[in-house]
Amino acid sequence: MKKIICAFIFLLILSAFLNAQSLYKEVMNFALDSLEGKKVELSDFKNKPLLLFFWTIRCPHCRRALFLLNQIYPELEDSNIEILGINIEESADKIKRFLKDYPLTFKILLDSDGKVARIYRVIGVPTYILIDKEGKVKFQGSYFPFDYKNLLGD
Repeated sequence: MKKIICAFIFLLILSAFLNAQSLYKEVMNFALDSLEGKKVELSDFKNKPLLLFFWTIRCPHCRRALFLLNQIYPELEDSNIEILGINIEESADKIKRFLKDYPLTFKILLDSDGKVARIYRVIGVPTYILIDKEGKVKFQGSYFPFDYKNLLGD
């Protein structure tokens, strides 16, 4: 009986792992407000590589990552890659106050209810999701993919 239970648990874990590996073949569209109050949809960036960056103000690693992204944004722009900084569950006023001291050059979007973070299975911040111009996720992790050009096939 123990062998059957162990085999069953092993198959469940294996199934979950294999399913997780195939989750993001293609991105799921979403619409979020920008800090300026404009609705921004993922589909607005069709045929363009994207870096989704999920973050919060209270996360010290996110603040360092924002600083890094701000520094390398011109290089990413030269590679035609857009960054969408997606703040999770913090108010626009709080973010605007934060950005007075830490100005950013890329778009900041508000995931005020955390729905988009849940859709993309963000379990911690910072989280980076690199999407190619065909809309396929090429990377998801807690660190910046410095090999982004290879991942995108450039």
